[in-house]
Amino acid sequence: MARSSALTSDSGKGKGRKPQESGRGSLGFWALGVATGALIGVALPTGLLLALGLAPSALALLADASRGRWTARTVLVFNLAGLAPALRSLWMEGHTLGALAGVAFRFDGLPLAYAAAAFGAALPLVASWAVLAVLEARAALQVAQLEQRRAALRETWGDAVDEPASGQGQPQGSS
Repeated sequence: MARSSALTSDSGKGKGRKPQESGRGSLGFWALGVATGALIGVALPTGLLLALGLAPSALALLADASRGRWTARTVLVFNLAGLAPALRSLWMEGHTLGALAGVAFRFDGLPLAYAAAAFGAALPLVASWAVLAVLEARAALQVAQLEQRRAALRETWGDAVDEPASGQGQPQGSS
């Protein structure tokens, strides 16, 4: 039995080794946990506020399995931006657990951080719709410009502009 476990542990090393895919145990998630744990040890109120406030980011990091994790990144950035006023208030009002209890549940505390994280989660979804709307508007503008050009050509050349070219006996010119 010991020999088979030694064989399987060595089988992952060498040329045939696949690169480790970023799964649920990714380095970013663990780094976030270690940093929050270190802050809890050094500065308890700040660490607790970050642990509570960055919960949406941790969930997004676990849930986002896409390559690049863009949704998790936007959630983290917006979550940190929403948490910044609460951190500032905590530091200004006396860095104590009592101040943490007062700061965390005010509007500029956890509710703002969670709302910002929700906005960050929705942003990648809405951004694709916005890009589609812009592209469709540009296409509609180009169609309108081509229709105006066609009308101008119709005035100059008559209704023969609307007839499709047969391709026989017509010179092949560049446009």
